[in-house]
Amino acid sequence: MSSARHLHAIDQLRARTLRGGHSHLTELRRTDFDETDPGEYEERREQYEAELAALQAPLGEKWAAYGPFGLQGVLLRGGEGEEIPEPWCGLSWAASSVELWHTGDRWLALAVTDRERPRLLRLLAVSTDVDPP
Repeated sequence: MSSARHLHAIDQLRARTLRGGHSHLTELRRTDFDETDPGEYEERREQYEAELAALQAPLGEKWAAYGPFGLQGVLLRGGEGEEIPEPWCGLSWAASSVELWHTGDRWLALAVTDRERPRLLRLLAVSTDVDPP
């Protein structure tokens, strides 16, 4: 999928109305894997990472970049019983970090999932008015 299509999907995601404490998530890309070929997972992960990197410049021209934002601490805090708000709790279970932009009235986070391996790989975009923990 091209960066232009990803940017269009992000614009559509951001156009959706948010009511306090809510978020919207979209999968920009998704691949389900057969566990018999671990090399395919790594090859595709690198491709997804490159697609995310290609989005950083055009998004950075529009909004203030705050990423990368590590989610390991968020995951650990949640595991210790701290209440972590969505979408951050769910993101911390799926990805170790996100690229993050503040778009004025909300946050935009992009991530390549790396905690769902070896069966699933996703390039995610999340729009939320919930501040990162």
